[in-house]
Amino acid sequence: INQTNEIAYTINGSKIKNAFPTKDSGLKVSNVTCKEGVTAEWNNELWGLVNINSNNNSEISCNIDFIYEGTLVDYVKMMANYSDEIVEDDYGNLRYIGKNPNNYVQFNDELWRIIGVMKDIENADGTKEDKVKLVRSKSIDRHVWASDSINNWETSSLQKMLNEGAYYNRTSGDCLSGYNGTIKTCDFSSTGLTEEAKNMISASVWNLGASDSKSKLAREFYSLERGSTVYEGRPTKWIGKVGLIYPSDYGYATSGGSTTNRVTCLNKILYDWGGNRVSDCKNNDWLFKKDQNLWTLTPYFNDSYVFEIYLTGEANYPGYASETPSSFSMYTFPVVYLESEIGIESGSDGSSAKPFVLQK
Repeated sequence: INQTNEIAYTINGSKIKNAFPTKDSGLKVSNVTCKEGVTAEWNNELWGLVNINSNNNSEISCNIDFIYEGTLVDYVKMMANYSDEIVEDDYGNLRYIGKNPNNYVQFNDELWRIIGVMKDIENADGTKEDKVKLVRSKSIDRHVWASDSINNWETSSLQKMLNEGAYYNRTSGDCLSGYNGTIKTCDFSSTGLTEEAKNMISASVWNLGASDSKSKLAREFYSLERGSTVYEGRPTKWIGKVGLIYPSDYGYATSGGSTTNRVTCLNKILYDWGGNRVSDCKNNDWLFKKDQNLWTLTPYFNDSYVFEIYLTGEANYPGYASETPSSFSMYTFPVVYLESEIGIESGSDGSSAKPFVLQK
């Protein structure tokens, strides 16, 4: 049987068009269905269909349903061989790309999305391992990055709210929020982190390198984010559980389109993504929010500016870290690294309707 022409297949419910899975992929067959008049059985040792019968010389057409029940890290790595939605960036990380890839997970009793598998993320003890990076699907409203106007993530009010304050403790508390950046009560009693979610998050090293220019490509931002160039007295790293996206995360999430492909997008500075001539870059990037300006973790090389992803599509730094002026209270999307042993239950395809269900 010519498997590529006559056999279709799914992995965890997702239809796959690329190369047929190999025996060492970690997959197992859950079901085989054939068109009316055709019967067949799966043989795991031969890794193919056997005992094929076709009544009345019907065309042989079967679908094989594969499932994967390992860790989420290994699932993404495996799926990179079969899915156009997962690609490797310039630094060996695996990224979900496109307008709306199947990268949804059920986490913290709500929808989050997989940014990708990041290589050699440092743990608090100095060891390194590959980790899945998640971002909350929806924002937790507008918040001020730093109440003291200083773009130091280590001391920022937003960092403290996410890692030790109301959001982290799933409670209520004062925060700088809203469009005007005024002090108000933020109620995270139903949207903050649950104990189960906190136990799945890995305390990791987050890089705090700065950029002295908005005229940077995604790969240049990535290098600077992990570099040692910082404003005087600023740290280059921070250890914690909840952060924000980087400008490079946004850049690498594009698939490009028919008028501007991915390669061309990645060779355009992120500031220029706001232009109509490269609209395929932002419009086919699932991290782009056309109605929301969102914070990133990356400071500009000065005392107070922080890069944002604008609702027009560019990465820019005109906003202050603090509430002054008031318009620089931005939407916040929490980001976490998962513990490497976190697995998935079988049967989910990663769509918003059927997100991956995580298990520890």
